[in-house]
Amino acid sequence: MRKAWVLDVLAEKAAFWDDGHSHLFGEGVGMSTVERTATRVLGFNSMEMDFQLMRALGTATYGGGAEGEIFHARRLVDDEAPERWSTAFASIGERVRALGERAERKRHFVSAREHFLRASMYYRAAEYFADPFGEEGRRWGLASRATFIAGTRHLADRIEPVVTPFEGLELPGYFMTPAGGARNGRTLVVMTGFDGTGEELYFESGRAGLERGYNVFVTEGPGQVGTLRLHPGLVFRPDYEHPISAMLDMVLARPEVNPEALALYGMSFGGCFTLRAAAHDDRIRALILNSPIIDLHAYMAAFIGPDLASDPPPLTLAGLDSISEADMPPVVRHAFKSSCRRFGVDSLAGYLRQLEAYTAVESVPSVRCPSLAMVGTGEGEEAMNQFERYCDTVSGPVTRRIFTVEEGADMHCQRGNLPLACSVVYDWLDELFGH
Repeated sequence: MRKAWVLDVLAEKAAFWDDGHSHLFGEGVGMSTVERTATRVLGFNSMEMDFQLMRALGTATYGGGAEGEIFHARRLVDDEAPERWSTAFASIGERVRALGERAERKRHFVSAREHFLRASMYYRAAEYFADPFGEEGRRWGLASRATFIAGTRHLADRIEPVVTPFEGLELPGYFMTPAGGARNGRTLVVMTGFDGTGEELYFESGRAGLERGYNVFVTEGPGQVGTLRLHPGLVFRPDYEHPISAMLDMVLARPEVNPEALALYGMSFGGCFTLRAAAHDDRIRALILNSPIIDLHAYMAAFIGPDLASDPPPLTLAGLDSISEADMPPVVRHAFKSSCRRFGVDSLAGYLRQLEAYTAVESVPSVRCPSLAMVGTGEGEEAMNQFERYCDTVSGPVTRRIFTVEEGADMHCQRGNLPLACSVVYDWLDELFGH
């Protein structure tokens, strides 16, 4: 009898919580409870929102967040309300930054470092969905930079904010050196893509490189997020080999860097930019592409849909306010505005025309250094096709790495399993440059 009664009670309790009553925890539901947590691990119906959630969780792997804080922010966000995403993550950034400042005042420097680094990525998350033409996003972006620098002051490794002079302006970056110095001056230059940041690159690849005895130089060029914070008019340009050449001039002038052990790593759109650079600059001794984007127009046409790309509607920034949310969901609206902002255009047709110049098809045969090509099975047919075309036409030796669902790494830039991606990158470099 007692066993049956216990089973009935447990079944009733499970049904109560499965019916969505978890939000009532602690609010007088008429029953005494002991629970594991009020936090629920929930994703989004929106593919874009889900990816951004996984992105935040990915940086948490290397100290750029805490799962409980991230899922608290997620509770405050609806699928089609990215503006709530920004305010949710900004509020957590403010709270965690205050923890860092308090810990620092009390000389709890490890705690201060951990708080500041988490706050940096929460501000970055807030910046992502902010209005691309508004001031609030820039403010959150500068807060991401400030808290990152504050946190890195308490690391054993040296992380130095640096700038690359380029056409009368200064491009932001960070030069990172292991506490014991890089072995044999091995150095990896890392460039992000459309919406990544230099601070984020520390969590995506920088810390893993420092732990393995590499100098890591993370840098941002025209049109990229960190650059736009400082130079709002400096939009993307197709001839990225020129700013990257200036970046290499800067890094190779440093005594810590061995020019015979210099590698270049491009993530997302950075795969197109760095590919072009490697075709023009033989100072690059190794190239890593994640993934190889040889035709940005074809890549983005597949992303937005071939019908829309081949016959774009007369969509302009000026006419955006007249379109209802039912016809253009907020996430799509934000993506369109971000694309116009970063490429310096005011219409969908103008954006697509701009992309036609972003090609590296003719550059691929000129890449003669060893390269590592990476792609995830979840990135779609066009990404896989461009990966295969790169591997088939590059002149230098190429190592192929395809990440799978089973590895938890199929998504774009392996945001779901950064430790695996970093091990592939740095183990390959170890075998190329020596341990």
